[in-house]
Amino acid sequence: MIPYRSILIVGGGTAGWMAAAYLQRVLGSNPETPVQIRLVESIEIGSIGVGEATVPTLLSTLQAIGIPESDLFTQADATLKNGIRFNGWKHGGSAATDHYDHPFDPPVSLAGHSTMVHWMNLRQRGLTEQAFDMAGGVQTALFDKNQSPKFLDSPDYQAPITYAYHLDAIKLAALLRKVASERGVQHSYGEVTDVEVGEEGIKAVQLKDGQRLTADLYIDCTGFAGLLIGKALNVPWVSYADSLLCDRAVACPIAHPHAQQPLRSYTTATARAAGWTWEIDLQSRTGSGYVYSSAHCSDDEAVATLRQMHGSASPMAEPRLLKMRIGHRARMWEKNCLALGLAGGFIEPLESTGIFMIERALQSFLDFLPATASAQHGRNKFNVLMADLYDELRDFVLLHYVISGRRDTPFWRAYTEEVVIPPSLQELLDLWDEKLPHNTDIQRKQSLFAAGNYFYILAGLNRLPSKGIGQSSYLAPAVSQGVLAHIAKIRAAAVQQSPTMREFTNKMRA
Repeated sequence: MIPYRSILIVGGGTAGWMAAAYLQRVLGSNPETPVQIRLVESIEIGSIGVGEATVPTLLSTLQAIGIPESDLFTQADATLKNGIRFNGWKHGGSAATDHYDHPFDPPVSLAGHSTMVHWMNLRQRGLTEQAFDMAGGVQTALFDKNQSPKFLDSPDYQAPITYAYHLDAIKLAALLRKVASERGVQHSYGEVTDVEVGEEGIKAVQLKDGQRLTADLYIDCTGFAGLLIGKALNVPWVSYADSLLCDRAVACPIAHPHAQQPLRSYTTATARAAGWTWEIDLQSRTGSGYVYSSAHCSDDEAVATLRQMHGSASPMAEPRLLKMRIGHRARMWEKNCLALGLAGGFIEPLESTGIFMIERALQSFLDFLPATASAQHGRNKFNVLMADLYDELRDFVLLHYVISGRRDTPFWRAYTEEVVIPPSLQELLDLWDEKLPHNTDIQRKQSLFAAGNYFYILAGLNRLPSKGIGQSSYLAPAVSQGVLAHIAKIRAAAVQQSPTMREFTNKMRA
Protein backbone atom coordinates (compact mmCIF):
# COMPACT_ATOMS: atom_id res chain seq x y z
CA MET A 1 0.00 0.00 0.00
CA ILE A 2 1.07 3.59 -0.63
CA PRO A 3 0.11 5.82 2.33
CA TYR A 4 1.15 9.09 0.69
CA ARG A 5 0.42 9.78 -2.97
CA SER A 6 0.94 13.51 -2.58
CA ILE A 7 3.25 15.58 -0.36
CA LEU A 8 3.03 19.34 0.16
CA ILE A 9 6.11 21.04 1.57
CA VAL A 10 5.33 24.48 2.97
CA GLY A 11 8.47 26.61 3.12
CA GLY A 12 11.77 26.50 1.25
CA GLY A 13 15.29 27.07 2.50
CA THR A 14 17.62 24.20 3.29
CA ALA A 15 14.94 22.24 5.16
CA GLY A 16 12.28 22.48 2.47
CA TRP A 17 14.49 21.79 -0.50
CA MET A 18 16.43 19.01 1.18
CA ALA A 19 13.11 17.34 1.96
CA ALA A 20 11.95 17.80 -1.64
CA ALA A 21 15.15 16.44 -3.21
CA TYR A 22 15.57 13.58 -0.74
CA LEU A 23 11.97 12.37 -0.74
CA GLN A 24 11.70 12.65 -4.52
CA ARG A 25 14.81 10.51 -4.88
CA VAL A 26 13.63 7.87 -2.41
CA LEU A 27 9.86 7.82 -2.94
CA GLY A 28 9.64 8.91 -6.56
CA SER A 29 11.83 6.30 -8.23
CA ASN A 30 9.04 3.81 -9.01
CA PRO A 31 6.89 4.94 -11.97
CA GLU A 32 4.20 2.44 -10.96
CA THR A 33 3.62 4.25 -7.65
CA PRO A 34 4.14 7.92 -8.47
CA VAL A 35 4.30 10.38 -5.58
CA GLN A 36 3.51 13.99 -6.35
CA ILE A 37 5.72 16.39 -4.37
CA ARG A 38 5.03 20.10 -4.37
CA LEU A 39 6.85 22.88 -2.54
CA VAL A 40 5.33 26.29 -1.94
CA GLU A 41 7.36 29.07 -0.38
CA SER A 42 6.89 32.75 0.29
CA ILE A 43 9.04 35.17 -1.66
CA GLU A 44 8.67 37.57 1.28
CA ILE A 45 10.42 35.30 3.78
CA GLY A 46 14.11 34.74 3.04
CA SER A 47 16.23 31.81 4.18
CA ILE A 48 18.16 32.51 7.38
CA GLY A 49 21.36 31.28 5.74
CA VAL A 50 23.71 31.27 8.75
CA GLY A 51 23.97 27.50 9.19
CA GLU A 52 27.08 27.25 7.06
CA ALA A 53 28.99 24.61 9.04
CA THR A 54 27.98 20.96 8.90
CA VAL A 55 28.85 17.54 10.31
CA PRO A 56 30.01 14.47 8.32
CA THR A 57 26.53 12.94 7.94
CA LEU A 58 25.82 15.37 5.11
CA LEU A 59 28.11 13.39 2.79
CA SER A 60 25.86 10.32 2.77
CA THR A 61 22.74 12.47 2.45
CA LEU A 62 24.04 14.25 -0.64
CA GLN A 63 25.19 10.95 -2.08
CA ALA A 64 21.70 9.53 -1.55
CA ILE A 65 20.19 12.51 -3.34
CA GLY A 66 22.68 12.01 -6.17
CA ILE A 67 24.57 15.31 -6.21
CA PRO A 68 28.17 15.24 -7.53
CA GLU A 69 30.50 16.55 -4.84
CA SER A 70 32.06 19.01 -7.28
CA ASP A 71 28.70 20.82 -7.48
CA LEU A 72 29.12 21.95 -3.87
CA PHE A 73 32.34 23.73 -4.80
CA THR A 74 31.08 25.30 -8.01
CA GLN A 75 27.56 26.17 -6.83
CA ALA A 76 27.54 26.40 -3.00
CA ASP A 77 30.88 28.15 -2.30
CA ALA A 78 31.97 25.10 -0.29
CA THR A 79 35.18 24.36 1.57
CA LEU A 80 36.01 21.33 3.71
CA LYS A 81 35.85 21.17 7.48
CA ASN A 82 38.22 19.21 9.73
CA GLY A 83 36.46 20.20 12.94
CA ILE A 84 36.13 23.13 15.35
CA ARG A 85 38.74 25.22 17.16
CA PHE A 86 37.55 26.65 20.48
CA ASN A 87 39.35 29.82 21.58
CA GLY A 88 39.06 31.34 25.04
CA TRP A 89 36.81 28.68 26.56
CA LYS A 90 39.20 27.55 29.32
CA HIS A 91 39.87 30.80 31.16
CA GLY A 92 39.28 33.62 28.68
CA GLY A 93 42.84 33.86 27.42
CA SER A 94 44.09 34.63 23.94
CA ALA A 95 43.81 32.15 21.08
CA ALA A 96 47.56 31.52 21.38
CA THR A 97 47.36 30.40 25.01
CA ASP A 98 43.77 29.24 25.39
CA HIS A 99 42.46 26.97 22.66
CA TYR A 100 41.58 23.37 21.99
CA ASP A 101 40.30 21.49 18.96
CA HIS A 102 37.40 19.13 18.35
CA PRO A 103 38.26 17.22 15.16
CA PHE A 104 36.12 14.66 13.38
CA ASP A 105 38.53 11.72 13.54
CA PRO A 106 37.76 9.58 16.60
CA PRO A 107 40.43 8.32 19.00
CA VAL A 108 41.66 4.97 17.65
CA SER A 109 42.52 1.78 19.50
CA LEU A 110 46.16 0.67 19.46
CA ALA A 111 47.96 -1.90 21.62
CA GLY A 112 44.64 -2.89 23.14
CA HIS A 113 43.56 0.55 24.32
CA SER A 114 42.14 3.78 22.95
CA THR A 115 44.54 6.68 22.51
CA MET A 116 42.46 8.32 25.25
CA VAL A 117 43.77 5.69 27.67
CA HIS A 118 47.36 5.92 26.44
CA TRP A 119 47.38 9.71 26.72
CA MET A 120 45.81 9.66 30.17
CA ASN A 121 48.25 6.98 31.30
CA LEU A 122 51.14 9.31 30.50
CA ARG A 123 49.36 12.43 31.69
CA GLN A 124 48.62 11.17 35.19
CA ARG A 125 52.22 9.97 35.53
CA GLY A 126 53.53 13.41 34.55
CA LEU A 127 55.15 12.01 31.39
CA THR A 128 53.46 14.31 28.86
CA GLU A 129 52.34 17.91 28.74
CA GLN A 130 50.99 17.64 25.20
CA ALA A 131 47.27 18.35 24.82
CA PHE A 132 45.14 15.38 23.84
CA ASP A 133 43.85 16.97 20.64
CA MET A 134 47.45 17.30 19.48
CA ALA A 135 48.48 13.78 20.56
CA GLY A 136 45.56 11.38 20.31
CA GLY A 137 44.60 11.69 16.63
CA VAL A 138 45.69 12.83 13.19
CA GLN A 139 43.27 15.48 11.97
CA THR A 140 44.31 18.42 14.15
CA ALA A 141 47.72 18.38 12.44
CA LEU A 142 45.91 19.88 9.43
CA PHE A 143 44.35 22.78 11.36
CA ASP A 144 47.30 25.15 11.67
CA LYS A 145 48.46 24.70 8.08
CA ASN A 146 44.95 25.20 6.62
CA GLN A 147 45.12 21.80 4.97
CA SER A 148 42.41 19.74 3.34
CA PRO A 149 41.28 16.36 4.71
CA LYS A 150 40.99 15.18 1.08
CA PHE A 151 43.80 14.66 -1.39
CA LEU A 152 43.63 16.27 -4.81
CA ASP A 153 42.79 12.91 -6.39
CA SER A 154 40.34 11.68 -3.72
CA PRO A 155 37.08 10.33 -5.22
CA ASP A 156 33.77 12.01 -4.49
CA TYR A 157 32.78 11.78 -0.84
CA GLN A 158 35.92 9.82 0.12
CA ALA A 159 39.02 10.82 2.08
CA PRO A 160 41.64 9.27 4.38
CA ILE A 161 39.90 10.94 7.36
CA THR A 162 36.37 12.03 8.18
CA TYR A 163 35.31 15.49 7.05
CA ALA A 164 32.33 17.80 6.61
CA TYR A 165 31.65 21.07 4.77
CA HIS A 166 31.53 24.79 5.18
CA LEU A 167 29.07 26.15 2.66
CA ASP A 168 26.63 28.90 1.83
CA ALA A 169 23.30 27.56 3.07
CA ILE A 170 21.29 29.75 0.71
CA LYS A 171 23.31 28.50 -2.26
CA LEU A 172 22.93 24.93 -1.02
CA ALA A 173 19.16 25.41 -0.98
CA ALA A 174 19.34 26.76 -4.54
CA LEU A 175 21.33 23.70 -5.63
CA LEU A 176 18.82 21.37 -3.99
CA ARG A 177 15.97 23.32 -5.62
CA LYS A 178 17.59 22.91 -9.04
CA VAL A 179 18.03 19.16 -8.56
CA ALA A 180 14.53 18.62 -7.15
CA SER A 181 12.84 20.69 -9.84
CA GLU A 182 14.67 18.90 -12.64
CA ARG A 183 13.43 15.61 -11.20
CA GLY A 184 9.78 16.60 -11.12
CA VAL A 185 9.12 18.41 -7.86
CA GLN A 186 6.54 21.15 -8.44
CA HIS A 187 7.47 24.61 -7.17
CA SER A 188 5.48 27.76 -6.63
CA TYR A 189 5.49 30.94 -4.59
CA GLY A 190 2.66 31.86 -2.30
CA GLU A 191 1.86 33.26 1.11
CA VAL A 192 -0.09 31.05 3.51
CA THR A 193 -3.13 32.86 4.91
CA ASP A 194 -5.01 29.96 6.51
CA VAL A 195 -4.56 26.31 7.41
CA GLU A 196 -7.63 24.07 7.56
CA VAL A 197 -7.56 21.39 10.25
CA GLY A 198 -9.58 18.18 10.49
CA GLU A 199 -9.58 14.88 12.33
CA GLU A 200 -6.73 13.55 10.19
CA GLY A 201 -4.60 16.64 10.83
CA ILE A 202 -4.13 19.22 8.08
CA LYS A 203 -6.97 19.32 5.54
CA ALA A 204 -5.74 22.11 3.27
CA VAL A 205 -3.47 25.13 3.01
CA GLN A 206 -5.01 28.37 1.78
CA LEU A 207 -2.81 30.86 -0.10
CA LYS A 208 -3.18 34.61 -0.44
CA ASP A 209 -3.89 34.31 -4.18
CA GLY A 210 -6.92 32.11 -3.46
CA GLN A 211 -5.38 28.71 -4.12
CA ARG A 212 -6.41 25.87 -1.82
CA LEU A 213 -3.71 23.19 -1.71
CA THR A 214 -4.30 19.67 -0.42
CA ALA A 215 -2.07 16.63 0.07
CA ASP A 216 -1.82 13.33 1.90
CA LEU A 217 1.23 14.49 3.85
CA TYR A 218 2.22 18.03 4.81
CA ILE A 219 5.78 19.01 5.72
CA ASP A 220 6.17 22.18 7.78
CA CYS A 221 9.36 24.06 6.86
CA THR A 222 8.10 27.50 7.91
CA GLY A 223 10.86 28.16 10.43
CA PHE A 224 10.27 29.22 14.00
CA ALA A 225 6.75 30.35 12.98
CA GLY A 226 5.66 26.71 12.73
CA LEU A 227 2.54 27.63 10.77
CA LEU A 228 1.32 24.04 10.45
CA ILE A 229 2.77 22.11 13.38
CA GLY A 230 2.44 24.93 15.90
CA LYS A 231 -0.21 27.44 14.94
CA ALA A 232 -2.59 25.01 13.22
CA LEU A 233 -2.06 21.75 15.14
CA ASN A 234 -1.08 23.34 18.46
CA VAL A 235 1.82 21.00 19.15
CA PRO A 236 3.61 22.54 22.15
CA TRP A 237 7.22 23.68 22.24
CA VAL A 238 9.67 22.11 24.69
CA SER A 239 12.02 24.91 25.68
CA TYR A 240 15.68 24.52 26.61
CA ALA A 241 15.98 28.16 27.65
CA ASP A 242 16.81 27.20 31.25
CA SER A 243 19.82 25.18 30.05
CA LEU A 244 21.06 26.91 26.90
CA LEU A 245 21.16 30.66 27.52
CA CYS A 246 22.10 31.99 24.08
CA ASP A 247 18.96 33.13 22.27
CA ARG A 248 20.23 35.70 19.78
CA ALA A 249 22.71 35.90 16.94
CA VAL A 250 24.08 38.66 14.74
CA ALA A 251 25.69 37.59 11.46
CA CYS A 252 27.81 39.42 8.90
CA PRO A 253 29.82 38.19 5.87
CA ILE A 254 33.37 39.51 5.49
CA ALA A 255 35.25 39.84 2.20
CA HIS A 256 38.56 38.04 1.76
CA PRO A 257 41.48 40.48 1.43
CA HIS A 258 42.45 38.90 -1.90
CA ALA A 259 41.24 36.17 -4.26
CA GLN A 260 43.74 33.53 -3.13
CA GLN A 261 43.40 34.21 0.61
CA PRO A 262 44.37 31.08 2.60
CA LEU A 263 41.27 29.21 3.78
CA ARG A 264 40.96 27.76 7.25
CA SER A 265 39.82 24.15 7.17
CA TYR A 266 38.08 24.39 10.53
CA THR A 267 35.34 26.40 12.18
CA THR A 268 36.46 28.92 14.78
CA ALA A 269 34.35 29.37 17.93
CA THR A 270 35.74 32.10 20.17
CA ALA A 271 34.25 32.60 23.63
CA ARG A 272 33.09 36.15 24.38
CA ALA A 273 31.67 38.01 27.36
CA ALA A 274 28.08 36.92 26.68
CA GLY A 275 28.42 34.03 24.22
CA TRP A 276 30.74 33.16 21.36
CA THR A 277 31.65 34.29 17.86
CA TRP A 278 32.15 32.12 14.81
CA GLU A 279 34.31 32.42 11.70
CA ILE A 280 33.85 30.11 8.71
CA ASP A 281 35.96 30.46 5.58
CA LEU A 282 34.09 29.91 2.33
CA GLN A 283 35.81 30.26 -1.03
CA SER A 284 34.56 33.80 -1.63
CA ARG A 285 34.13 35.19 1.88
CA THR A 286 34.27 34.54 5.59
CA GLY A 287 30.99 33.92 7.38
CA SER A 288 31.02 35.42 10.86
CA GLY A 289 28.64 36.08 13.69
CA TYR A 290 28.06 36.40 17.42
CA VAL A 291 25.77 33.99 19.28
CA TYR A 292 24.80 35.55 22.62
CA SER A 293 22.38 35.72 25.52
CA SER A 294 19.98 38.68 25.34
CA ALA A 295 19.83 38.60 29.16
CA HIS A 296 23.54 39.43 29.28
CA CYS A 297 24.11 41.49 26.13
CA SER A 298 22.07 44.00 24.13
CA ASP A 299 21.78 43.80 20.36
CA ASP A 300 23.83 46.99 20.00
CA GLU A 301 26.57 45.56 22.19
CA ALA A 302 26.59 42.38 20.10
CA VAL A 303 26.93 44.32 16.86
CA ALA A 304 29.75 46.37 18.39
CA THR A 305 31.54 43.18 19.47
CA LEU A 306 31.26 41.78 15.97
CA ARG A 307 32.54 44.98 14.36
CA GLN A 308 35.47 45.06 16.77
CA MET A 309 36.30 41.47 15.89
CA HIS A 310 36.34 42.36 12.19
CA GLY A 311 38.77 45.23 12.70
CA SER A 312 39.76 46.67 9.33
CA ALA A 313 38.17 43.80 7.36
CA SER A 314 35.49 44.75 4.85
CA PRO A 315 31.88 43.71 5.65
CA MET A 316 29.87 42.61 2.60
CA ALA A 317 26.53 43.48 4.21
CA GLU A 318 25.04 45.11 7.26
CA PRO A 319 24.94 42.91 10.38
CA ARG A 320 21.77 40.82 10.50
CA LEU A 321 20.05 40.20 13.84
CA LEU A 322 18.37 36.84 14.44
CA LYS A 323 16.21 35.61 17.30
CA MET A 324 16.67 31.95 18.19
CA ARG A 325 14.13 29.69 19.85
CA ILE A 326 16.05 26.91 21.58
CA GLY A 327 14.23 23.61 22.05
CA HIS A 328 11.94 21.40 19.99
CA ARG A 329 8.34 20.46 19.31
CA ALA A 330 6.93 17.92 21.73
CA ARG A 331 6.02 15.93 18.62
CA MET A 332 7.67 16.63 15.27
CA TRP A 333 5.31 14.24 13.47
CA GLU A 334 1.70 15.00 14.34
CA LYS A 335 -0.98 13.13 12.41
CA ASN A 336 -0.32 13.94 8.72
CA CYS A 337 2.18 16.74 9.39
CA LEU A 338 5.95 16.46 9.71
CA ALA A 339 7.97 19.43 10.99
CA LEU A 340 11.53 19.93 9.72
CA GLY A 341 14.24 22.47 10.40
CA LEU A 342 13.45 25.35 12.71
CA ALA A 343 9.76 24.41 12.74
CA GLY A 344 10.71 21.14 14.47
CA GLY A 345 13.45 22.37 16.78
CA PHE A 346 16.78 24.13 17.12
CA ILE A 347 19.94 23.85 19.20
CA GLU A 348 22.31 26.81 19.12
CA PRO A 349 24.88 26.27 16.34
CA LEU A 350 27.97 25.65 18.48
CA GLU A 351 28.42 22.10 17.13
CA SER A 352 26.83 22.67 13.70
CA THR A 353 23.84 20.38 14.18
CA GLY A 354 21.12 22.34 12.33
CA ILE A 355 21.34 20.65 8.93
CA PHE A 356 22.06 17.32 10.61
CA MET A 357 18.67 17.37 12.34
CA ILE A 358 16.95 17.85 8.97
CA GLU A 359 18.85 14.86 7.61
CA ARG A 360 18.12 12.65 10.61
CA ALA A 361 14.42 13.56 10.67
CA LEU A 362 14.04 12.64 6.99
CA GLN A 363 15.91 9.37 7.41
CA SER A 364 13.95 8.43 10.53
CA PHE A 365 10.67 9.37 8.85
CA LEU A 366 11.42 6.89 6.09
CA ASP A 367 12.44 4.25 8.64
CA PHE A 368 8.99 4.55 10.21
CA LEU A 369 7.06 5.11 6.99
CA PRO A 370 3.71 3.43 7.67
CA ALA A 371 1.85 1.07 5.37
CA THR A 372 -1.31 3.09 6.05
CA ALA A 373 -1.61 6.78 6.81
CA SER A 374 -3.63 6.06 9.96
CA ALA A 375 -0.88 3.94 11.60
CA GLN A 376 0.43 5.59 14.74
CA HIS A 377 2.93 3.32 16.54
CA GLY A 378 5.76 4.20 14.17
CA ARG A 379 4.90 7.87 14.41
CA ASN A 380 4.97 7.69 18.20
CA LYS A 381 8.35 5.95 18.18
CA PHE A 382 9.73 8.54 15.75
CA ASN A 383 8.71 11.33 18.11
CA VAL A 384 10.33 9.64 21.10
CA LEU A 385 13.58 9.11 19.23
CA MET A 386 13.74 12.67 17.91
CA ALA A 387 13.00 14.17 21.33
CA ASP A 388 15.76 12.02 22.84
CA LEU A 389 18.17 13.16 20.14
CA TYR A 390 17.42 16.80 20.90
CA ASP A 391 18.14 16.09 24.57
CA GLU A 392 21.48 14.58 23.58
CA LEU A 393 22.44 17.62 21.51
CA ARG A 394 21.38 19.92 24.37
CA ASP A 395 23.61 17.99 26.78
CA PHE A 396 26.60 17.99 24.47
CA VAL A 397 26.42 21.71 23.75
CA LEU A 398 25.79 22.49 27.42
CA LEU A 399 28.93 20.53 28.34
CA HIS A 400 31.10 23.16 26.65
CA TYR A 401 29.79 25.84 29.00
CA VAL A 402 29.32 24.20 32.38
CA ILE A 403 32.84 22.77 32.65
CA SER A 404 34.54 25.97 31.50
CA GLY A 405 36.95 27.61 33.91
CA ARG A 406 35.64 31.08 33.10
CA ARG A 407 34.03 33.14 35.85
CA ASP A 408 34.85 36.60 34.51
CA THR A 409 31.40 37.82 33.38
CA PRO A 410 27.79 37.38 34.54
CA PHE A 411 27.15 35.15 31.52
CA TRP A 412 29.88 32.67 32.43
CA ARG A 413 28.98 32.75 36.12
CA ALA A 414 25.38 31.97 35.19
CA TYR A 415 26.52 28.90 33.28
CA THR A 416 29.05 27.63 35.80
CA GLU A 417 27.20 28.54 39.01
CA GLU A 418 23.46 28.87 38.30
CA VAL A 419 22.36 26.67 35.38
CA VAL A 420 20.91 23.37 36.58
CA ILE A 421 22.61 20.54 34.71
CA PRO A 422 20.07 18.00 33.39
CA PRO A 423 20.30 14.61 35.15
CA SER A 424 21.25 12.92 31.87
CA LEU A 425 24.41 15.04 31.65
CA GLN A 426 25.16 15.13 35.37
CA GLU A 427 25.17 11.33 35.51
CA LEU A 428 27.81 11.26 32.77
CA LEU A 429 29.94 13.90 34.47
CA ASP A 430 29.81 11.97 37.74
CA LEU A 431 30.78 8.77 35.96
CA TRP A 432 33.58 10.46 34.05
CA ASP A 433 35.03 11.80 37.27
CA GLU A 434 36.03 8.18 37.90
CA LYS A 435 36.83 6.87 34.41
CA LEU A 436 37.33 7.82 30.80
CA PRO A 437 34.31 8.02 28.48
CA HIS A 438 33.25 4.89 26.63
CA ASN A 439 30.46 4.48 24.10
CA THR A 440 28.63 2.13 26.47
CA ASP A 441 28.30 5.06 28.90
CA ILE A 442 26.13 6.93 26.43
CA GLN A 443 22.93 4.93 26.53
CA ARG A 444 21.07 6.86 23.88
CA LYS A 445 18.47 5.42 21.55
CA GLN A 446 20.27 7.17 18.70
CA SER A 447 23.16 9.57 18.86
CA LEU A 448 25.47 11.82 16.91
CA PHE A 449 28.32 12.22 19.37
CA ALA A 450 30.38 9.29 20.62
CA ALA A 451 32.63 8.95 23.65
CA GLY A 452 35.60 10.37 21.77
CA ASN A 453 33.66 13.55 20.95
CA TYR A 454 32.91 14.08 24.62
CA PHE A 455 36.51 13.46 25.55
CA TYR A 456 37.85 16.10 23.19
CA ILE A 457 35.74 18.64 25.12
CA LEU A 458 36.56 17.21 28.55
CA ALA A 459 40.31 17.07 27.87
CA GLY A 460 40.29 20.45 26.14
CA LEU A 461 38.77 22.08 29.22
CA ASN A 462 40.90 20.00 31.61
CA ARG A 463 37.94 18.16 33.16
CA LEU A 464 39.69 14.81 33.65
CA PRO A 465 39.08 11.95 36.13
CA SER A 466 40.01 13.37 39.51
CA LYS A 467 41.88 10.26 40.66
CA GLY A 468 43.22 9.05 37.37
CA ILE A 469 42.10 5.84 35.65
CA GLY A 470 42.40 2.22 36.67
CA GLN A 471 43.93 0.99 33.42
CA SER A 472 47.14 2.90 34.10
CA SER A 473 48.02 0.50 36.90
CA TYR A 474 48.28 -2.29 34.34
CA LEU A 475 49.62 -0.38 31.31
CA ALA A 476 53.35 0.15 30.98
CA PRO A 477 54.27 3.79 30.20
CA ALA A 478 56.60 2.61 27.43
CA VAL A 479 53.65 1.07 25.57
CA SER A 480 51.70 4.31 25.67
CA GLN A 481 54.74 6.32 24.63
CA GLY A 482 55.19 4.03 21.66
CA VAL A 483 51.55 4.42 20.63
CA LEU A 484 51.64 8.22 20.75
CA ALA A 485 54.96 8.24 18.88
CA HIS A 486 53.29 6.15 16.17
CA ILE A 487 50.40 8.65 16.00
CA ALA A 488 52.93 11.49 15.71
CA LYS A 489 54.49 9.84 12.63
CA ILE A 490 51.07 9.52 10.98
CA ARG A 491 50.36 13.19 11.76
CA ALA A 492 53.64 14.22 10.12
CA ALA A 493 52.84 12.14 7.04
CA ALA A 494 49.37 13.69 6.78
CA VAL A 495 50.88 17.19 6.77
CA GLN A 496 53.33 16.21 4.03
CA GLN A 497 50.68 14.68 1.78
CA SER A 498 47.69 16.98 2.19
CA PRO A 499 47.07 20.01 -0.05
CA THR A 500 46.01 23.34 1.37
CA MET A 501 42.32 24.10 1.37
CA ARG A 502 42.79 26.79 -1.28
CA GLU A 503 44.66 24.32 -3.51
CA PHE A 504 41.86 21.81 -3.12
CA THR A 505 39.03 24.25 -3.90
CA ASN A 506 40.93 25.59 -6.92
CA LYS A 507 41.21 22.04 -8.23
CA MET A 508 37.51 21.34 -7.64
CA ARG A 509 36.55 24.46 -9.59
CA ALA A 510 38.93 23.84 -12.47
